Amino acid sequence: MATTKRSDVSSVALAEGYYYENGCTIASEIHLTERNYGTRRTFFFVCDPTAVQAILPDGWILRGTAEPEFHLMVHFNDWLHTSHADNTPHAVQAPPYVGFLVPVQNSSLKRSGIMQVYGFAAGSHYTGGPYKAYRGSTYSHSSRLQTNGLDVSWTHDQYKIGSLDSPGVFEISIAHQRTVVERAITGRPNLAVFSPYDNSIERYYAEDLVLERPLAPSLGLANTKDFSLTWTLPDLKEVMGSAELVAMNYNPAYMREVFERDQDDVPK
Repeated sequence: MATTKRSDVSSVALAEGYYYENGCTIASEIHLTERNYGTRRTFFFVCDPTAVQAILPDGWILRGTAEPEFHLMVHFNDWLHTSHADNTPHAVQAPPYVGFLVPVQNSSLKRSGIMQVYGFAAGSHYTGGPYKAYRGSTYSHSSRLQTNGLDVSWTHDQYKIGSLDSPGVFEISIAHQRTVVERAITGRPNLAVFSPYDNSIERYYAEDLVLERPLAPSLGLANTKDFSLTWTLPDLKEVMGSAELVAMNYNPAYMREVFERDQDDVPK
């Protein structure tokens, strides 16, 4: 299978009724389906591209990204509330979960965006999830503050994830400092997310968030230390075994609106 060069601009022929935003193909006719509120930490990794390509379904290939360049994005989402479009709460609230996402494109389907290739959700009641990718898990997140009482402080975060279906563990720990805080609001959906198990699943995100960038080399920010990653699970062994951290974002406040297409002519 071929992969795009990292320097290439992600581009596939646009299908009728779509536009490009942030390297993603976004449908013009969409409707709001849900809202999510919480906090999020995102780790960006470069990995062995051959290993990443091997976990993608037929027809999908890795695409290049803007800064930071990455092959794998891992979200740790701690949700406070999830609701329907009319703001009524979901009967089953989304638990804390970890999403593993890969930048992809499919020339045949004329789609470009992010694919939710894998995931862990705390407990067993959210197995599958909207992308059919979540596994039930044990989920532990601890955080502590280290400070000299004056002008230096570090936040130490540690995640410990265990699958309910297989032996092994996923652990990440990192210390980071507060950076310049920004507010980021997308005026319209700018991220397309796909499922590796069903091409008809295609969702779009519009985000309103508070953004800190503890690690962003392209901006000269390197306010992290003591990073470690342990992966002893059977799935994604080659991908996670080659993972090197290149950037980290922290969203102490995060709101996401999720949209789906209006039309019925979804790809199969």
